[in-house]
Amino acid sequence: SGVSVVPNDGTNGTQSDALGNFSIRVSNSTRSLRFSAVNFEPTTVNVTSSNSMSVVLNLSTNTLDDVIIVGYGAAKKKSDVVGSATKIDAKAVQDRPSANIIDGLQGRVAGVQIYTSTGEPSASSSIRINGVGSLTANVTPLYVLDGIPLGQGSIVSLNPNDFESITVLRDPSSTAIYGSRAANGVIMLTSKKGSVRKSVITLKSQYAQSNLIGTAQKFNDKVFDAEGLLAHQVEIGLRTQANADAFRLANPHNTNWSDVYYKQNVPAKQLDLSISGGAGRTTFYISGAIFDSEGLAYRSNFKRKTFRANIQSAVNNWITVGANMSGGVDNRQLNPYGSNSTNRGLSNLAQPFYSPLDSNGKEHQLIPGWGRYHPNYLAQKIQSTGENLQFNPQGFVQITPFKNFILKTSAGIDGYEYVTSNVTLPSFIGSINNGSASEDYERQIYKTITNTGEYSFKVKTANSINLLVGQEFVQSKTKSFFASSTGQTDDRLILVSAGPNNRDAGSSASAFTYLSYFGRVSYDYNKRYYLDVTGRQDESSRFGKDNRKAQFWSVGTRWNVTKEAFMENVNWLSELTLKASVGTSGNSAIGNFDNQALVGTGQYDGQTSFNLSTPGNDRLGWEKAFQKNISMNATIKNRVNIEVEYYDKLTTDQLLSVPFPITSGFFNVQSNVGGLSNKGWNVTVDGDIIRTRKASLTPYFNFNYNKQEVTELFQGRQFYSIPNTGVTWAVGQAVSYYYPIFKGVNTTTGLPEWYVPNTDPNKRTTTQKDDAQITNTFNSTNLIQNTGIKRFAPFAGGFGLSGNFSGFFANVDFSFVSGKFLINNDRFFSENPTTFAGFNQSPTVSNYWKKPGDVTQFPKLGQQFTQFDSRLIEDASFIRMKNITVGYNIPTNVVAKTKALTGARFYVTGRNLLTFTKYQGPDPEIDTNVTLGANPNTKQVAVGLDLIF
Repeated sequence: SGVSVVPNDGTNGTQSDALGNFSIRVSNSTRSLRFSAVNFEPTTVNVTSSNSMSVVLNLSTNTLDDVIIVGYGAAKKKSDVVGSATKIDAKAVQDRPSANIIDGLQGRVAGVQIYTSTGEPSASSSIRINGVGSLTANVTPLYVLDGIPLGQGSIVSLNPNDFESITVLRDPSSTAIYGSRAANGVIMLTSKKGSVRKSVITLKSQYAQSNLIGTAQKFNDKVFDAEGLLAHQVEIGLRTQANADAFRLANPHNTNWSDVYYKQNVPAKQLDLSISGGAGRTTFYISGAIFDSEGLAYRSNFKRKTFRANIQSAVNNWITVGANMSGGVDNRQLNPYGSNSTNRGLSNLAQPFYSPLDSNGKEHQLIPGWGRYHPNYLAQKIQSTGENLQFNPQGFVQITPFKNFILKTSAGIDGYEYVTSNVTLPSFIGSINNGSASEDYERQIYKTITNTGEYSFKVKTANSINLLVGQEFVQSKTKSFFASSTGQTDDRLILVSAGPNNRDAGSSASAFTYLSYFGRVSYDYNKRYYLDVTGRQDESSRFGKDNRKAQFWSVGTRWNVTKEAFMENVNWLSELTLKASVGTSGNSAIGNFDNQALVGTGQYDGQTSFNLSTPGNDRLGWEKAFQKNISMNATIKNRVNIEVEYYDKLTTDQLLSVPFPITSGFFNVQSNVGGLSNKGWNVTVDGDIIRTRKASLTPYFNFNYNKQEVTELFQGRQFYSIPNTGVTWAVGQAVSYYYPIFKGVNTTTGLPEWYVPNTDPNKRTTTQKDDAQITNTFNSTNLIQNTGIKRFAPFAGGFGLSGNFSGFFANVDFSFVSGKFLINNDRFFSENPTTFAGFNQSPTVSNYWKKPGDVTQFPKLGQQFTQFDSRLIEDASFIRMKNITVGYNIPTNVVAKTKALTGARFYVTGRNLLTFTKYQGPDPEIDTNVTLGANPNTKQVAVGLDLIF
């Protein structure tokens, strides 16, 4: 259907109908007909005396690169797209031993920074496009699945193998049509569809094993062994030698606590079955999948079962209907021992001469000497399980009343029901015969209804015009309730109703609504000059009654330079395109009722009391981003592709929680204040170095540089230090770390020294390192100043290559980040032997001052070795091998002998196998300002087998 049929003599052509039928009247001079369609290679067929012909088009070898969906309306050829849109074939990031497909995008798209901050198998990734777009509002891009907005948390509940492609929109021309939610870019996911060409059954299976990444293992091992720790304690006076010798006789162990708190060779399994095909007017894609992955920490697990059915049918020549039904159930267990907990992330602080096992090799319940429960015992006695029911139904009706005019109505839901059960068994020795239980239930229904009208036409052949208008309604409702009790006395009866004490219950409800109208005019002249103009009006319930509406717009242009006559003889340059766009978009990612003055309830004298809980702000409105983009795309000899893009984005009217005097009765008020600038460059280079029938080799490289600057704050302030974060905002600078700056250890006195900041608090935005202004008295308040170290990394990118030869295939992907810094809070405990005498220590603490002239890392005895100062801010730049895969496609003539198979392949893949970094903590990828006993990423090795019937 939709195949263009054009005679060679240039007379009027036609288009095939929904069943592929066509008829055309040609002149006697017509010698051939040219057939072309999106996703297929064009072909030319000679005209004969026969009045009928049958034509078959072959799928294009670069199908997924040719067609891009950039928003509402029909897909466009890549060569017709005005905006900055990067499309990734989902096959390139599938087959990874991870539940989260976004993790596989890391390092694949210029300007997109992706981090996975935890080793939980159900973890979501944080993602930023062209810098951090807001100081406090949510900076997550808008996710869209088959035209329907999707919550970030829903990604891990969907099967990655159901996706056909992922497209990243990052410039005004492509994002402005999404208006209110597109200030941070758009991630578009397209699910797989069937084809009438043939039916295909695919069975995919994979088995993987997980372990700690190398940096985490190195971090856990970077402590004293038993002999070394005792010797150090003797050296610094915590023990006498006699005491140490006697203690060692009574405690002969040398435990590696990492092996106790983290499991090894943990399994992960995936099984996918899909059936796709079609006949006549109908196509279908049906799949079912199971994913089961344990985490390395105890009480960490993710099990997911999903089902999808995508069906599309042409009812007749002018009506098409479709439905995408997706749902699933996943069970999650999350290890609860996070921030600064020695029950997981800081377990290497356990002293090695204690043992988790008794003399019979049985696990201790409470580990002697260490004073903590064994992690396996905690997992058995304190249980927590979350069950998520995910459902994403979508449907559409498309009507074509006359040629090139399309009316479409689509509707969809992103919904879930999540139930969390927490139990402490009565047999737990920490609370014998006093168990506890709680149940939490949450349901969210996120509904979207979209209506569009699209008309395409030409004026005098060379002028192509596309008009799009639309309306969209979005509504989200969330409800939750909980119940809890204590006092359960029997492990067999642990329901909430079985607890007689501390019974409690509660409920909540929340909602928001959007109403939007939008339009786009697209024009091109002879596929050479392009112009896109977009407008959108959004109205949101999240804002004050006078500021609920906002208008967003964009103007984009494209010049296909290679279409010009002066380029005809430039044979080495296959394509040269220049683009420019300017426009606005918005951010509304705040609480649903932040604009309203609310009353809360409490208890007073046994009765319900009322209090003013939030001040509200009737003037609260949209956070807006104004962005300019200029880009150049070039293809050299149809082999090497180069893309260079410059962007300049200014965010104003930021949604900030502004501090107020506490005498007002409130700590802060949500307001529209401040500005933030992000300017930068995106560079992408890829190419087919080898491209033959038997072999191919395609390397790629991409790079982003982003310069961030705070342009304006609130209340006339030039800087603001965010309490308890170590981070500051300063006008004219990037978001930076705000800490006392450590000068070093005085080689004569052995005392630690710090730089004294400028005494004028308003000038602490600048870094002062004056050797004449130092002190050896630490004060976390008086010594704090701007360190000049940026909070967010300015450089990021990725590189890799893929290739095949005679059925063998391989690919490798690296991601890198430069200029990333983390506050390594863990070192405060492992580099303070006299402050934390009960913890194991890093061998670096042996490098302390002993006599004049010593140049050391730590001061003399009697001084605290480590303070909360700039020493803990570490360079967390890294290069990480995200993926490496090697496999083999079994030849078609071999699998054909089975009479059932039409294809088969097997492969071995690895994830996060190598990391290069100077960071001393467990994982440099953690996306936060400070690390506190982190649950680090994992590395996996997986084997897979795919069978196609």
